[in-house]
Amino acid sequence: MPITLRGARVLKELSNMDFRVLNMVETLLRKGEYAPVDKIVTFSGYRAKDVDLILSKLNKLKLIRRWSGYFIGYSLTLSGFDALALNTLYNKKIVYGVGNSRGVGKESDIYHAIDFDNNEIMLKINRTGRASFHQIKRKRNFLEGRFHYSIFSTAASSAKREFTILKKLQNENLPIPDVKGHNRHIIAMNVIEGIELINVRKIKKPIKVLEKIIEFAKTLYQKYNLVHADLTEYNIMFDERNEQVIIIDFPQAVEIDHPEADNFLRRDFDHFLDYFGKKWGVSTDDSETVIEYIIGKKKR
Repeated sequence: MPITLRGARVLKELSNMDFRVLNMVETLLRKGEYAPVDKIVTFSGYRAKDVDLILSKLNKLKLIRRWSGYFIGYSLTLSGFDALALNTLYNKKIVYGVGNSRGVGKESDIYHAIDFDNNEIMLKINRTGRASFHQIKRKRNFLEGRFHYSIFSTAASSAKREFTILKKLQNENLPIPDVKGHNRHIIAMNVIEGIELINVRKIKKPIKVLEKIIEFAKTLYQKYNLVHADLTEYNIMFDERNEQVIIIDFPQAVEIDHPEADNFLRRDFDHFLDYFGKKWGVSTDDSETVIEYIIGKKKR
């Protein structure tokens, strides 16, 4: 299986010293746009000559990027961030190897991988920083009150939130991914069978599929006080063999006391009922009736 992720390709070329310096760069970026070389030397505990050689190596491998101004500093690249997360997942014995890409989305990349028992798993690599920060801050409550951010901290916060939610829902036997572990912006999970609902051409019993989605939203709302907030035909995987659905992509999920929670819920199902009606001719109650069913007595 060809490896297409640079951060994974270079792991075998890196020593513990290399990783320590790379980690120092990441740590120092929390305080500024670039990590000064003198600070990297101080915090790593290595000799300046050794740090210079390591930084040169990491720069050549495109894991960091050099900046020269009134001081010499380095920033992390996405590949460097990937390498740090994958190394931690390897050391935790969660991910043994990384394969080729399964798909690239607006805010995440999906890769095939294997665990330490040689089972095939998937890696969801959050790339939230691709989107406009203003759009992200408007839609995601985990950034409230944070004035300093980077594409790295934003992606890591998004992945941590999604992992926490999925882990919380794991014991409910809900149609969601089975998560194995996470670090920084990467979540390891089971292989999800099927294709995105948007690409499905035929469903034998579309009303049953829609009912499963509604029941999922009801359980999420009434038992876990959550609204998915991004429930679309792009975030539902459909297995045509047994007509099962898997709900994915939870970074935008909000608690029901969020001021926009019910609006998000209403938006999702206004769209879904219209979508199922136009594509598969499903006739249902109006969206307000569906919303009342999902909410139930929760807010009465």
